Amino acid sequence: MIVAIICFILLFVFLYDKHRTLELVLKDQEDGTEYIRKEVNPGDEIVIHWRHSVERTIWEEKLKIEKDRTFTLTETRFQSFGAGVPNDKGGKVSIKDGFVVMEDLNEKKSAYYWIHSQLAELTVYRNGTKLLLPDDIPHHHKVEMIIEKG
Repeated sequence: MIVAIICFILLFVFLYDKHRTLELVLKDQEDGTEYIRKEVNPGDEIVIHWRHSVERTIWEEKLKIEKDRTFTLTETRFQSFGAGVPNDKGGKVSIKDGFVVMEDLNEKKSAYYWIHSQLAELTVYRNGTKLLLPDDIPHHHKVEMIIEKG
């Protein structure tokens, strides 16, 4: 009887955990203040879009949400190639519409971090829809983007 109860409890926990949703969380690295918490699905695309502080050119990084609560960096694109730009990330490199595009990167990340700049016009998109605007986070705050189970 006890074995049956234990099996039932383990099955319940397994099924409950399996059907929990995933949530994209953007929060302050220092005090934990949540700026965004949205339900997401494996395969959703997150785009981080900003204007470089020196060259004032556009940069974008594309991330895919994975079911194991990680991100895969799939693509980086930028308009100017200079100091601080990785030159050996693997994948394919091409020029498209005035951008240097690094594709097929397949770089796994457990989280994505940045220091938020409203001046850089940093915007986050989910599947092509704006999720976060530059003024949604205070200027110069350290931000962490993670995926949690809901």
